[in-house]
Amino acid sequence: MIRVGYMGIPFSNSAEMSERLAKAIGLEECEHVALMSAAGVVSALMDGSIDYGVLAVCNRFAGPVMETREALEGKPIESIRMEWTHIHHCVFLKHKDAKVTKLVSHIQALLQSKDNLHRLYPNAEFSECEDTAYAAEMLADGTLSDDCAAVCRRDAGEHYGLYLAHENVEDNKENMTQFSIIRRV
Repeated sequence: MIRVGYMGIPFSNSAEMSERLAKAIGLEECEHVALMSAAGVVSALMDGSIDYGVLAVCNRFAGPVMETREALEGKPIESIRMEWTHIHHCVFLKHKDAKVTKLVSHIQALLQSKDNLHRLYPNAEFSECEDTAYAAEMLADGTLSDDCAAVCRRDAGEHYGLYLAHENVEDNKENMTQFSIIRRV
Protein backbone atom coordinates (compact mmCIF):
# COMPACT_ATOMS: atom_id res chain seq x y z
CA MET A 1 0.00 0.00 0.00
CA ILE A 2 1.17 3.53 -0.75
CA ARG A 3 2.20 5.45 2.37
CA VAL A 4 1.82 9.23 2.72
CA GLY A 5 3.62 10.81 5.66
CA TYR A 6 2.70 14.18 7.11
CA MET A 7 4.05 16.53 9.72
CA GLY A 8 1.96 16.55 12.89
CA ILE A 9 -0.45 14.02 14.32
CA PRO A 10 -4.13 13.23 13.66
CA PHE A 11 -6.40 16.30 13.98
CA SER A 12 -3.66 18.62 12.72
CA ASN A 13 -3.99 20.78 9.61
CA SER A 14 -1.34 18.63 7.95
CA ALA A 15 -3.38 15.47 8.60
CA GLU A 16 -6.36 16.99 6.80
CA MET A 17 -4.17 18.19 3.94
CA SER A 18 -2.52 14.77 3.64
CA GLU A 19 -5.89 13.27 2.80
CA ARG A 20 -6.90 16.14 0.51
CA LEU A 21 -3.63 16.27 -1.45
CA ALA A 22 -3.41 12.48 -1.80
CA LYS A 23 -6.88 12.43 -3.36
CA ALA A 24 -5.97 15.39 -5.59
CA ILE A 25 -3.16 13.38 -7.19
CA GLY A 26 -5.27 10.24 -7.52
CA LEU A 27 -4.22 8.28 -4.44
CA GLU A 28 -7.55 6.88 -3.29
CA GLU A 29 -6.16 3.91 -1.37
CA CYS A 30 -3.24 4.89 0.84
CA GLU A 31 -2.07 4.87 4.43
CA HIS A 32 -1.51 8.24 6.12
CA VAL A 33 1.41 8.23 8.54
CA ALA A 34 1.86 10.85 11.29
CA LEU A 35 5.54 11.84 11.43
CA MET A 36 5.35 14.93 13.73
CA SER A 37 7.91 17.14 11.98
CA ALA A 38 9.05 18.23 8.53
CA ALA A 39 12.42 16.60 9.26
CA GLY A 40 10.59 13.34 10.08
CA VAL A 41 8.71 13.46 6.76
CA VAL A 42 11.84 14.19 4.73
CA SER A 43 13.84 11.51 6.55
CA ALA A 44 11.12 8.93 5.91
CA LEU A 45 11.04 9.88 2.21
CA MET A 46 14.81 9.53 1.99
CA ASP A 47 14.88 6.09 3.64
CA GLY A 48 11.89 4.85 1.60
CA SER A 49 9.54 4.16 4.51
CA ILE A 50 6.96 6.47 2.89
CA ASP A 51 6.19 7.12 -0.77
CA TYR A 52 4.94 10.72 -0.48
CA GLY A 53 5.09 13.45 2.13
CA VAL A 54 2.88 16.41 2.99
CA LEU A 55 4.42 19.57 4.41
CA ALA A 56 3.23 23.03 5.38
CA VAL A 57 5.26 25.40 3.23
CA CYS A 58 4.18 28.99 3.83
CA ASN A 59 1.56 31.01 5.66
CA ARG A 60 0.08 34.10 4.06
CA PHE A 61 0.82 36.23 7.14
CA ALA A 62 3.44 34.40 9.24
CA GLY A 63 5.65 33.66 6.23
CA PRO A 64 7.68 30.56 5.34
CA VAL A 65 7.51 27.48 7.56
CA MET A 66 11.18 27.45 8.48
CA GLU A 67 11.26 23.84 9.69
CA THR A 68 10.08 22.76 6.22
CA ARG A 69 12.60 24.94 4.43
CA GLU A 70 15.44 23.57 6.59
CA ALA A 71 14.31 19.94 6.22
CA LEU A 72 14.17 20.19 2.41
CA GLU A 73 17.49 21.97 1.94
CA GLY A 74 19.74 20.03 -0.43
CA LYS A 75 17.44 16.99 -0.64
CA PRO A 76 16.45 15.37 -3.97
CA ILE A 77 12.74 16.01 -3.49
CA GLU A 78 10.13 17.48 -5.81
CA SER A 79 6.76 19.05 -5.14
CA ILE A 80 3.93 17.40 -7.06
CA ARG A 81 1.07 19.68 -6.05
CA MET A 82 0.53 22.66 -3.77
CA GLU A 83 -2.72 23.95 -2.28
CA TRP A 84 -3.72 26.79 0.01
CA THR A 85 -6.22 26.21 2.81
CA HIS A 86 -7.83 28.46 5.41
CA ILE A 87 -6.45 27.92 8.90
CA HIS A 88 -8.44 28.61 12.06
CA HIS A 89 -7.11 28.36 15.59
CA CYS A 90 -8.92 27.91 18.88
CA VAL A 91 -7.80 28.17 22.49
CA PHE A 92 -8.61 25.12 24.62
CA LEU A 93 -8.25 24.75 28.39
CA LYS A 94 -8.09 21.68 30.58
CA HIS A 95 -10.94 23.07 32.70
CA LYS A 96 -13.33 25.99 32.23
CA ASP A 97 -11.85 27.97 35.15
CA ALA A 98 -8.17 27.36 34.37
CA LYS A 99 -5.89 30.38 34.91
CA VAL A 100 -3.72 30.50 31.81
CA THR A 101 -0.04 31.34 32.25
CA LYS A 102 1.26 29.57 29.12
CA LEU A 103 -0.04 29.20 25.55
CA VAL A 104 1.31 26.08 23.85
CA SER A 105 1.28 25.31 20.12
CA HIS A 106 3.34 25.03 16.95
CA ILE A 107 5.30 28.24 16.30
CA GLN A 108 3.25 28.95 13.17
CA ALA A 109 -0.05 28.93 15.10
CA LEU A 110 1.41 31.20 17.76
CA LEU A 111 2.70 33.62 15.11
CA GLN A 112 -0.60 33.58 13.22
CA SER A 113 -2.54 34.40 16.42
CA LYS A 114 -0.04 36.44 18.46
CA ASP A 115 -1.97 39.74 18.61
CA ASN A 116 -5.25 38.12 19.68
CA LEU A 117 -3.50 35.79 22.11
CA HIS A 118 -1.66 38.73 23.73
CA ARG A 119 -4.96 40.60 24.00
CA LEU A 120 -6.80 37.61 25.50
CA TYR A 121 -3.95 36.46 27.77
CA PRO A 122 -1.66 39.50 28.27
CA ASN A 123 0.52 37.85 30.92
CA ALA A 124 0.79 34.40 29.37
CA GLU A 125 4.03 33.22 27.82
CA PHE A 126 4.24 31.46 24.46
CA SER A 127 5.65 27.96 24.45
CA GLU A 128 6.44 26.15 21.18
CA CYS A 129 5.76 22.47 20.60
CA GLU A 130 5.97 20.25 17.54
CA ASP A 131 2.33 20.39 16.47
CA THR A 132 -0.97 22.11 17.26
CA ALA A 133 -2.85 18.85 17.85
CA TYR A 134 0.03 17.57 19.97
CA ALA A 135 -0.44 20.58 22.26
CA ALA A 136 -4.06 19.48 22.78
CA GLU A 137 -3.01 15.87 23.41
CA MET A 138 -0.39 16.91 25.98
CA LEU A 139 -2.85 19.18 27.79
CA ALA A 140 -5.44 16.41 27.92
CA ASP A 141 -3.08 13.68 29.13
CA GLY A 142 -1.49 15.83 31.85
CA THR A 143 1.91 16.27 30.19
CA LEU A 144 1.14 20.01 30.32
CA SER A 145 -0.04 21.55 33.58
CA ASP A 146 -3.59 22.86 34.00
CA ASP A 147 -2.37 26.48 33.71
CA CYS A 148 -1.50 25.87 30.04
CA ALA A 149 -3.79 26.42 27.08
CA ALA A 150 -3.51 24.63 23.73
CA VAL A 151 -3.84 26.62 20.50
CA CYS A 152 -5.14 24.17 17.91
CA ARG A 153 -7.91 23.22 15.50
CA ARG A 154 -11.39 22.90 16.95
CA ASP A 155 -11.63 19.17 16.17
CA ALA A 156 -8.34 18.50 17.99
CA GLY A 157 -9.47 20.14 21.23
CA GLU A 158 -12.86 18.46 21.03
CA HIS A 159 -11.29 15.08 20.32
CA TYR A 160 -9.24 15.34 23.51
CA GLY A 161 -12.20 16.52 25.60
CA LEU A 162 -10.85 19.98 26.35
CA TYR A 163 -12.83 23.14 27.11
CA LEU A 164 -13.20 25.58 24.19
CA ALA A 165 -12.32 29.03 25.57
CA HIS A 166 -11.98 30.99 22.30
CA GLU A 167 -12.62 30.21 18.66
CA ASN A 168 -11.00 31.70 15.52
CA VAL A 169 -8.19 33.49 17.36
CA GLU A 170 -6.04 33.89 14.24
CA ASP A 171 -5.19 37.57 13.77
CA ASN A 172 -6.45 37.71 10.20
CA LYS A 173 -9.66 35.99 9.14
CA GLU A 174 -8.08 35.33 5.73
CA ASN A 175 -5.34 33.24 7.39
CA MET A 176 -4.17 30.63 4.88
CA THR A 177 -1.32 28.14 4.70
CA GLN A 178 0.12 26.51 1.60
CA PHE A 179 0.77 22.76 1.77
CA SER A 180 2.71 20.61 -0.66
CA ILE A 181 2.69 16.91 -1.45
CA ILE A 182 6.24 15.83 -2.25
CA ARG A 183 8.19 12.77 -3.36
CA ARG A 184 11.79 11.73 -3.74
CA VAL A 185 13.28 12.37 -7.18
